[in-house]
Parts: sequence; structure tokens; C-alpha cells
Amino acid sequence: MIQDYVNDIAAKMKIQLSELSVVEGCNLGCLDAHLLNLTSNGHQQSALVYQSELDKIQIGESCEQLELRIRSALSHLQMK
Repeated sequence: MIQDYVNDIAAKMKIQLSELSVVEGCNLGCLDAHLLNLTSNGHQQSALVYQSELDKIQIGESCEQLELRIRSALSHLQMK
């Protein structure tokens, strides 16, 4: 679900992502957070994603803070 959400935002920003992955928070020692890794043109940028935000987008609710963090990470990819 998050992959589709991120790809939609990236498409609106005209960014082609070559890779998109989510690292489970438990692997990082966090219970409610995950790391979203975005790759484009050989550059990588990460964004912190909370489980509560993933739950919101899964049921179709809007999550402006998540979208803002994703747009920020994508913007950083554009600048590299």
C-alpha cells in the first residue's frame, strides 16, 4: 500500500524511483516506526514512517504529515 502511495506522489513530482523499500521498525529497535528508503538515479534518501500513518492510508484516510515527509525526501532526491 505504501509503495503505491509513494509512487503516486513521485509521479506527480515527475520523479522516477528505481527502488522503494520499507525497513521494519522492529529491526531498528523501534516499535511504531519504519524506515522508507527511496532510490532514484543511484541516489538514496530515507524517510521515517509511523505505523499509525500506514494504518491511516490503508483505510483511505488523509495523512498530511506523511505526505509532507515523503515529498521532502523526494525533493532531496531531485536536488542530488
